[in-house]
Amino acid sequence: MCDCCRHGPIHPAIWNALCCPMILVGQVMHRLKLTWLGNEGTIAQTTATFRILLYMTIAYVTVERLLYFMASAGIDERGKPTDVFWTLVFTRLFWIFCFAVFTIFLVAKTRARIRSKYSIPEKQCPGCEDFCCSLWCNCCTVAQMARHTADYDTYAGLCCSETGTPPHAPSIV
Repeated sequence: MCDCCRHGPIHPAIWNALCCPMILVGQVMHRLKLTWLGNEGTIAQTTATFRILLYMTIAYVTVERLLYFMASAGIDERGKPTDVFWTLVFTRLFWIFCFAVFTIFLVAKTRARIRSKYSIPEKQCPGCEDFCCSLWCNCCTVAQMARHTADYDTYAGLCCSETGTPPHAPSIV
């Protein structure tokens, strides 16, 4: 799992895993033909998976930054935080928590699908390995799933394509 830099330290998959893991998860899920909730689906249901997760990431970052900057309006003229400040701070923390829980859930579910598809047994924590990996080392887990579902040795990685590989690259899953 800790072979993140196998394709070099500037590979798009490693940077997506570190900075925007939900985008890389969307690419992996698109390759696996999963819906945005990690379930198998028809082609019509799974074609928008990457875009949905991309838009969710954009919405998350936008709302989180807005809440961060709006909180400064909750400081009174003496520099003391007001009720508005604390409301915005706790709303922002709740927003971050919800997105983190959703990310952990989606990574664990996608990892379980990959293990099931390729008959990969759990070794360290039977019954909860997918959850533990997605909780404790999310970026490594996402990068591992990306490497397992794409042939980065042959095809270049792309940051924001639906599959993370060039359009002519075959799906290896």
